[in-house]
Amino acid sequence: MFKTKYFQTNDHNELVRLITTIFNTSHDGLAICDGNGHILLYNEAYLHLTGIEASVLDTYSFIEQVEKKLVADSSAVKAIQTKKTYSVAIDYGNGRKTINTATPVLDQNQEILFVVGNVRDITELNQLQKELEDTKEINSQFQKALEQIQNSGEADAQLVYRSSAMHRVVGLAERFAKNDSPLLLLGESGVGKDVLAHYVHQQSGRSGDFVKINCGAIPDHLLESELFGYEKGAFTGANQSKEGLIELAHEGTIFLDEIGDLPYPLQVKLLNVLQDGKIRRLGGKESRRVDMRIIAATNCDLEEMVAQKRFRQDLYYRLNVLSITIPALRERHEDIPALIFTFLKKLEQKYQAEKRVDGEALECLVSYAWPGNIRELKNVIERAYHTCDNGKISVEDLPASMRTAKPAPTTYAMAQPHDELSLKDAVHRFEQAYISGMLAKTSTMQECADKLGVNISTLVRKKRSLRIK
Repeated sequence: MFKTKYFQTNDHNELVRLITTIFNTSHDGLAICDGNGHILLYNEAYLHLTGIEASVLDTYSFIEQVEKKLVADSSAVKAIQTKKTYSVAIDYGNGRKTINTATPVLDQNQEILFVVGNVRDITELNQLQKELEDTKEINSQFQKALEQIQNSGEADAQLVYRSSAMHRVVGLAERFAKNDSPLLLLGESGVGKDVLAHYVHQQSGRSGDFVKINCGAIPDHLLESELFGYEKGAFTGANQSKEGLIELAHEGTIFLDEIGDLPYPLQVKLLNVLQDGKIRRLGGKESRRVDMRIIAATNCDLEEMVAQKRFRQDLYYRLNVLSITIPALRERHEDIPALIFTFLKKLEQKYQAEKRVDGEALECLVSYAWPGNIRELKNVIERAYHTCDNGKISVEDLPASMRTAKPAPTTYAMAQPHDELSLKDAVHRFEQAYISGMLAKTSTMQECADKLGVNISTLVRKKRSLRIK
C-alpha cells in the first residue's frame, strides 16, 4: 500500500476503521482465510455474489466446502495447494457468474500467512458480450442481405421476419440451398415465394444468374420460345437465334413462378430437361447441356390438379423433391411490425421524408387478416405514407375496409389505442406479451424455446432483457 503526502493519520485505530470501511463497501466480494482454509474475514458483497450463507462460511473452511460440494470450485484451495495466485470462473446457484482470484501472502519462510480472495461479478459483462455478438451477427446478416439486394438489383430480395414460423422456413431454405435438387415453394399469393427463391439462390453459392419467369404472365404460344429459345428461321420472324431462359440460367437458378399455369404440352418438355439436364431450342437439332437449379412456386393445389389431369403426375413428383410451405401473413402477425418498418425505411430513403405509425394504427395493421399477404401490406403502407399528415400514419390513413374489418384472432396484447408508441416500443411490447403468453402455455423453458424456434439461451436472454417474470 502506498501513502501520499495527503494521508496524515498515524492513529492505528483510525487506520483500521478506514480499511474496514473500504473492505465493507467494496463491490467485489472479499474473503480472507488462513493457511488451512479457515475463513477469517468476509464482506457483504461476498455473500451477495456467491449466494453462500454466512453460517456456511462461519462453520466450514474453503477446503471443507469443496469436499462437501457446497461450492463448485475454490480459488483459495488452489492457492493454498500451490502457494501461487490462482483464478477461476465460477457459476453460482443464484445465477451469478464470477471470476474468483486468490492471492497467498507468504512469510519469510515461504509459508502461508493468509490468502486474500477476490470475487468479481462478470454476469453483466457476459450478457453485454453476448448482446455484442448477437448485434454483430444481426449486422452480418443485414450486410449479407444488402449485398444480395445490390448484386441482384431486386429491392425486395431482403428477408424480413421475426416469427418462429419464418425462422423454421428460412432454416429449411438455408439447408436446401446446399444441393441441386428441385425445390417447390408453396403458399398463398403474396407471401414472398419469389423473395425466398432468390434467397435460396444466393445461399447456394452458384456462380450463374437468378432467372425468374412467371408461367402465367406469358401467352402460351410464346412461353415455349421464352423458356427453350429458338434457332434462326424456326418460325416466321425468327431472324436470328436466341437463348432461352433455361440456357441463361446455366450454372445458376431458374425460378418458375406460378408453375401450375404451365401449359400441359410444355410440362413434358420441362420434365425431359429435369431428367436429362439438356435442352433443345425450337427449330434446333443440337441438344445443349445445362447445369441449373430449378425452383418452382405455386399457390395452387397441385395434387388436386394432378387428380383432374391438369398437371402431370410425373412432373409433380420430379418438382416436389424438396418443398417449403410459406405461412400466410395472418399466421405470423409478429412479422408485421418488422415488415412495416422495412417498407417505411425504403420509402423514406426514396422520398427523403421520415414518417411513423401511431399505436392505434399499428394495432389495426397487426390484427388485420391480410388476405393479400405481404404484397397487400406493402401497398397499404405505401398509400398511407403518401396520404398521411404531420409525418404520422394514423387509423384514418388506412383503407376503410381495414378499419371496419373484424380483427383476426390473436394470442397476444398489442399497443392500446391512443398510446402513440414508437415502432421500437411497440415491437418491445409485442415481444414481451408474446413470450409471456408462450411461457404461460408451456411447462418448461426448453418447450417454450422449441415452440418459439429459438435456443434456450436466447429465450433466457430475451426473458431477462424484457423483464418477464
